[in-house]
Amino acid sequence: MPQFAPSGSASSGLACGRACPARRSAPAPEPARRLLAGLSVLLLVLALAPILRPAPLLAAERAKLRAFLEITGFDKAIEGLQESAVAGPGLAGNAPDAFGSEWVRLAREIFDKQAMVEQALDMMEAVMPDDLVNHGAAFYASDLGQRLVAAENAAILTPDEEKYALGELLVMRMLQSDPQRIELFRKMSDAIGGVEQSVRSVIELQVRYLMAAMVAGSGDIDMSEADLRGLLESQAEEIARNVEAYTILGAAYTYRDFSNADLAAYVQALEHPKMRRVYELLNAIQFEVMAARYERLAAALAELAPQTEL
Repeated sequence: MPQFAPSGSASSGLACGRACPARRSAPAPEPARRLLAGLSVLLLVLALAPILRPAPLLAAERAKLRAFLEITGFDKAIEGLQESAVAGPGLAGNAPDAFGSEWVRLAREIFDKQAMVEQALDMMEAVMPDDLVNHGAAFYASDLGQRLVAAENAAILTPDEEKYALGELLVMRMLQSDPQRIELFRKMSDAIGGVEQSVRSVIELQVRYLMAAMVAGSGDIDMSEADLRGLLESQAEEIARNVEAYTILGAAYTYRDFSNADLAAYVQALEHPKMRRVYELLNAIQFEVMAARYERLAAALAELAPQTEL
């Protein structure tokens, strides 16, 4: 499954940091900069979070759902939330640095890989009908599907610095010689969400985390939920540019060994109404797994003392 946020845009031009310096935005106000610190890591794993609706058909059995997670690579996407949390996705500004090894310990404990997969399976049992499982598994079990999953799983394990450095070089070349490939990346991400929906998810996750931190007394930001949401929404355009940039850079790296014909076939598969519904449900599940744990992390930080170097 595509290992970038469900984001993408049909707009012309690529917002890609150093690759397109003319499109950089003005610096955000200081409170917003603190809230958006390290946002790039968060953008790589965020997904759409619609309200989970009961599935219209009988949900698939758990064993079949577990096999579905493995064949599609969604289990690795869920497990990858742990490393993103350990790295500190910018929700709390400099919290990972301030709490040092205690942050790492707590993040690994709360974002336990097996527990997250089991929670995802619990939700899938409630909302994922058998026909959608069959449809998604049929594509990802194909030769192209398995090659895509292998590439996506490998990209999850690649250090971000390496991934985006090479991704940026590839995108620079595409802008000169193969712009249609960038458009394929946009179509892929549009099919599984879109920039606007990803931005809403970024804002909602930060609101939930920071409000939990304020209630627990583990954060030094003091404002109402309405004011916090308004501050974050004022940065929506900047967030959207980051979503699109990192989506395309990540896709350029992940799919670097695939032909444009392969990617066009992937777009066609992702745009099928049933596959769109598969992603709508899986993205919602991934968001809820992640958001609930960041709320727990925010509360748990109140019991830790910031670490200082001797």
